[in-house]
Amino acid sequence: MKLIVTSSEDPASMNIRERLLDLRVWKEEGVFSGHPVFAFDDFVMVQVDRIHLDEDHIDGRVGGELEKSISTTIFVSRHSSESRIPTLTVHPIGNYSKADYGGVDRTLSPASPQLMTEALRMLAKNANGLDFKVSFETTHHGPLTDGPAFYIEIGSYDDLWTRKDAAAAIAKTILETEDREYPTLTCVGGGHYAPRFTDLALSRKVAVGHMAANYALDALDERNVLQMSERSGDVKRVYFHRKSMPKPAYRNLVEKFASLGMEEARSDDFDPL
Repeated sequence: MKLIVTSSEDPASMNIRERLLDLRVWKEEGVFSGHPVFAFDDFVMVQVDRIHLDEDHIDGRVGGELEKSISTTIFVSRHSSESRIPTLTVHPIGNYSKADYGGVDRTLSPASPQLMTEALRMLAKNANGLDFKVSFETTHHGPLTDGPAFYIEIGSYDDLWTRKDAAAAIAKTILETEDREYPTLTCVGGGHYAPRFTDLALSRKVAVGHMAANYALDALDERNVLQMSERSGDVKRVYFHRKSMPKPAYRNLVEKFASLGMEEARSDDFDPL
């Protein structure tokens, strides 16, 4: 089952929840955290009262209480940014350094490369014509999950969190997205909104796992590099946004990742979509 986690503390999350309930006929199947559980096809949706960031191991807890096997957890959420640019985002979860916003210090949750990357593609399609950018964000914040997980969000300020058209695009994306069997990689470099990695995913047959922006480069020690690989499905390839960093830093990263079994990939290694 795919688990959808909504939060009553989060207006964007509840907006997306309402659009999901509008799109399909869901059945009530028990209670979790004091709220009805809704199920449709291979989806189960729960509501929590705390912000998602605080819900460590929610997939294990839901699976245990409902006696269901959770394959992937999808957190539907708001996204905040000082830039106030209307943006719909998708990203993996975890902390390369201190866990200032949920999760655990220097610990990544398992990523869901195939489903997450296909969600980005479907979101770009379903949001076509809306005044929103669509992009990845690099790996950040909590919660810590037991199995594969990712966030999908409406950004980037309060007036946009209640936009029904944006929420409908996300809801449709969640229900339509399916796993692919594309080559998987991790990505390093560039800014937080990962424009190069977003372009790669929208143009090539790839699946993107954990991503690290330039601000996280100093935290990419052996432990974190191995986590990027292992928690992206034992990925053995890494794509660098080479032009975003000084050449010495790029060369050092190539050597570090190679020493840990991660081969550099280039965009031409992957077939066009």
